[in-house]
Amino acid sequence: MKRIYACLVIVAALLVIAFYSSFRVQQFAEEISEDLDNAMEAIRDEDLTGARQALAEGAELCDRMREGMNHLLRTEDFTELEAALRAADGHLEWNAPEEAFGELRRAQVQVETLAWLAQRII
Repeated sequence: MKRIYACLVIVAALLVIAFYSSFRVQQFAEEISEDLDNAMEAIRDEDLTGARQALAEGAELCDRMREGMNHLLRTEDFTELEAALRAADGHLEWNAPEEAFGELRRAQVQVETLAWLAQRII
């Protein structure tokens, strides 16, 4: 009987971990989507400084997720997303907003994929 209880506790712990990691990814996707939207709006308004600030916040968020959640989640997704944001920032530094939009669109697809994968766990 004790083995059955131990198995139930293990299964419950695994479910809690799965739901927690899924929740964190969904929360991350919402936050990073907001940063991406802010950056795109700033580029449209020709506010490159504001766009670069939003991209820096998004890249920092990716870095924190990669370092803080590496025991629960695939870090490759966050690394690729951070690279796209930093590439968009580099394009803005060289005053190339169209190329930055391309990187931001690629980043949006990655965020949508992360959010979709997180919802599949639930």
